[in-house]
Amino acid sequence: MEFRDFDGVKVRRPSVEREDLAVEPAVFDGDFDFDAVQLEGGDQDGVRGGGEIARSLVSEVSLANARLDRLTLSDVVLEGVDLSNAAIRELSARRVEVLRCRAIGLGVSIASASDLYVENARFDYASLTVERVKGAAVFSGCSFRETVFSGDLSRLTFVDCDFTETEFAATGAAGCDLRGSRLSGVRGLLTLRGAKITAEQAVSIAGILAAESGLSVVE
Repeated sequence: MEFRDFDGVKVRRPSVEREDLAVEPAVFDGDFDFDAVQLEGGDQDGVRGGGEIARSLVSEVSLANARLDRLTLSDVVLEGVDLSNAAIRELSARRVEVLRCRAIGLGVSIASASDLYVENARFDYASLTVERVKGAAVFSGCSFRETVFSGDLSRLTFVDCDFTETEFAATGAAGCDLRGSRLSGVRGLLTLRGAKITAEQAVSIAGILAAESGLSVVE
């Protein structure tokens, strides 16, 4: 089994044999159940549905404005998928990679995640709620500008991410790793007790922390 390694945090990669996948139309309307398939291209804007995808590749599919009540992913790779202004009420992800996806304005509730890797995705103006992370979950090179992050952020790792004007409303953050990411203008820092940051980051957010603590900083 292959792993991605981030400073000691290991993420198991999906077990997807691309050359063995059968090509099927990407149809996410209503109830769906895909196994060992390649879903490539297709306009699924505004669909309403829910279901499961396993051992599969989903690439260049537009799910903008889609409404998915339930989405269960197991050993799945998503590449270049457009989730702009979509809503996923209950997402479960196990050994999943999300690569170069557009998720501006996405509203998603992550019911459970284990071995989740997200790279170069745009979550600007999104709303992300995390209920439970059982294994490693890593976000690398992602943008979360003016995003609302809530729920249990413990065990999440962020590598070179942009949190400009992000609002945090965490119920837990023990072990959350924010080192190396940009924290300009963030709100809700006091909810991130237990999270890891660098000394340089601590200096850059000192004023925000003081204001949230009720301190008056005077010259």
